Parts: sequence; structure tokens; C-alpha cells
Amino acid sequence: MALSYVLLKQLIPQSFRKRDLLFTDPGTTAYRLFNGFCEGCPDFSVDRYGNTAVILWMKKRNAPDKDDLSLLRDLCLNYISGIRAVLFKNRYSAADEEKKGILLYGKQPEQNIREWGVSYRIDLQLNKDCGFYLDSALLRKWLLENAAGKRVLNTFAYTGSLGNAAEAGGALSVTQTDLNRNYLRAVHNTQEYIFGDFFHVSASLRRSGRLFDIILLDPPFFAASGRSAKVDQAHNAAALVNKVRPLAAHHGKIITVNNALFLSGKDFLSQLESLCGDCLSIDQIIPVPESFYGFAPIDTNNLPTDPAPFNHPTKIVILDILRKDEQA
Repeated sequence: MALSYVLLKQLIPQSFRKRDLLFTDPGTTAYRLFNGFCEGCPDFSVDRYGNTAVILWMKKRNAPDKDDLSLLRDLCLNYISGIRAVLFKNRYSAADEEKKGILLYGKQPEQNIREWGVSYRIDLQLNKDCGFYLDSALLRKWLLENAAGKRVLNTFAYTGSLGNAAEAGGALSVTQTDLNRNYLRAVHNTQEYIFGDFFHVSASLRRSGRLFDIILLDPPFFAASGRSAKVDQAHNAAALVNKVRPLAAHHGKIITVNNALFLSGKDFLSQLESLCGDCLSIDQIIPVPESFYGFAPIDTNNLPTDPAPFNHPTKIVILDILRKDEQA
């Protein structure tokens, strides 16, 4: 066996109990149960999505053997209450089926979860990740508390959870945009969605003169569009802010999310501060929930760069926007 039974028998139950004791409120049924990178076994993590435990294998080489999978499955079933399915996803597998997930136990993965009292429809086998990012939980909470009466634009929407949170928070309108229409199939019917490349869609919205009170920027790490337009979260994260800045209403907010491991927290803030002036300023940082990384501070010696002043490499910043024309 590649994995140490003795090690996991000690680490897993302790980790599971900490989270299950924290999330006794039925209003939240999705959260990270074990963050191996931070809690002693970096090969994998375990997430809970309702009645399903999801094992996310993150090691590029040496995939787990049958004994390893049986061990992980049994630990999930023995130490997590109410589990009716165990799904294994190997992020770096050559087989799409393993990337999207194979059931180690049960007949059907969970399709509906709750977070902060809001229901979300999910498809855990849609892609190589789970389609619902648990490190963004406090951002969805902010939207629930601040989106009432606002016009919201969610770019790079993927499965639309941030837009759905804004709608649940009473947003006046929600516009979700993404290149792939398959990912947005679970969004609410009351929302507007635009399918297409970010650079083309944002340019079209600018030409139409539309303005939004809250603009969400949660792009992939890197993506190329045509010969020159590209998303590069490590080297030019501020460029996307400039693309959507003309779409922000007076006293609007641009919320930017950056998960580039090789971009330090200080460098990310420096990029954003280069944009700051009379019409743009940094409002606040939204942290990643402590439960996501095991409550103890992350050992930055294990990271390529230091995320400080952020508490995690997922870096979330809210920017305040003022318009010279004061157009609301």
C-alpha cells in the first residue's frame, strides 16, 4: 500500500470530527473535511457535499491502488455521519472517467447542497473538480448580505454559484457569463446568462453602456483567447480589472479572486494598488474559511510563495469604484 494505514487512522478521524462538530447546522451541508496539504498527507483531500464524501487525489504520480481506495472509502464511511456515497476523483489521471469521478460506494452522488441556508444544485461529476468551490464560502456569504437591490455581473461564472448567492441575497438582476454553456446549466431561470469569450462579452457590454453595482472576477489560472488576449493570474492579474472597470456603476464593487500559487499575497496587492487612485481603492479582503485548511495557520514553508496578508493562496479582494461621471 502506498498510503500509511497507521498515519491515516490517526489523522482522518481527528480531522473529520473537528469539521462535523463545527457544521452541525443543517443550513450548511458542504465543507472540506480533510485538507491533506495542511494536515499531514498532501496526496489528497476529502470534501463533504451533503450525503457524499469526495476524495480528491492531487498527486501527479503514483495513483492509489485498490487497497488505498478501500482504506479511504472505509475511513469515510466509518467516521463521517450520514454518508451514502463515496466519490473518488483523480485530478491528473489520463482517463476522463477518473478525473470526473468514480463511485467507490453508493449509487448516486449528491445533487443538492445547502450553504448559509441557501440551496445549490450541483453535479459532482461534471468536471475534474466538484464545480462548487468551498474556499469561496465567505464570499458567497458576503453576497448574501450585500447584494440586495444590486445589479450583479458574474464573469467566468463556471457553474454559477456566486451569481446564485447574489440572487439569493436579493439582487435586482444577475447576469452570468461563461464560455462553456454546459457549466451554467444549473443556474436559476430568473437570471440572464451570456455565453462567449470574456474579452468579447465584456467589450460588447461596454459598447451597450450597461453598468453593474457588483462585478465578480473569478477567472481560471491561465487561459488564452486569440493571439493577444489572455488571462494570466500569476503575472497580470490587474489587467482583467481594467477590462470590467468601465462596467462598474458609481460606488460599485469589483470583486477579484486570484488562486495563483506562485503569486504572493503582497505581489497581488501590489498589482491592484497600481490601479488605485481617486476612482479605485481597496475596500477589504475576504478570507478563506479556517475549516478549509484545518484551522491552524498554513505553514508557508510548504508553499511556493507567502500568501500573507491573505490567510490562504486563494486571494479575494473587494475594490471600491467611483466614476467621474457619477453614473449609477
